[in-house]
Amino acid sequence: MAAAARDLRRRRGRAPGVASAAAADDDGEEQHLNPFLLDAAPSSSRVQFRNVASRARWMEEAGAAEVVDSKGKLWLTTGITRGVKLYYNVEEIGFLAERGALVLLDNKDETIGMQDIYKKIAGGNYGCSWDAFQAYKHLKLLGYIIGRHGVPWTLKHSCTSEITDSSKSVTDTDWSFDRANGACNDITKLFKEMHIDDIYPSFEVHLPNSKFKKSSPGLPSFLLCLLKDKPPSRSELETVENKFEGIALKFCHVDNGRVSFLSFDKVLVPSLP
Repeated sequence: MAAAARDLRRRRGRAPGVASAAAADDDGEEQHLNPFLLDAAPSSSRVQFRNVASRARWMEEAGAAEVVDSKGKLWLTTGITRGVKLYYNVEEIGFLAERGALVLLDNKDETIGMQDIYKKIAGGNYGCSWDAFQAYKHLKLLGYIIGRHGVPWTLKHSCTSEITDSSKSVTDTDWSFDRANGACNDITKLFKEMHIDDIYPSFEVHLPNSKFKKSSPGLPSFLLCLLKDKPPSRSELETVENKFEGIALKFCHVDNGRVSFLSFDKVLVPSLP
């Protein structure tokens, strides 16, 4: 018994050192746990950040923030690149700011507090609702790589020259911070034909990938659709999935902060003798 206790103390003594070394090796590493697997262990993953924070300046007309000082490697899987500039959408701002990885500035370089960031998200005026933010945060904490559906990760041209013309509003330029024109027309059209008007893909979700490149992200693992207060029937959702073979659709419902995911995977039942 005494030997077992000494062995347990030795193992406990080594654990913090091992964990610290692992965290030091991976700057901003995002651990993965698949919420769609029935045998998934309880969520214990955490996104590890160093004690440094990037800075970004809020651009009201664009509904996004331009990164002015980038720290760490989070930019590899977060934010969209336009020309040589990096921008964060409002859900990315909320997620990073909550974890102390981002300081958001206004046009006078004064810090925008967390409550004001929440107001921007909750207002739903910048391409992301509060429920969508909850879904984004839930999956991001589990390590998924997430981008807005239909919004390119990168565009080679820069928008800087366009906004220098005071006669042209930012909303009139091709910022492409929101859905690309026609990007989700097929799916949205199908929903409308089925008289389902409040469902559309919100995010493209990729599994964790250390070799992920924004310039060539590849196909997402699935598209995430948010369900409203009165979700469609299971048969309707199955019909949508069946008509989009090859495109995995997952559904998410948020109720008072509780995030639930639905997926209608085919299950092969063995035939009985």
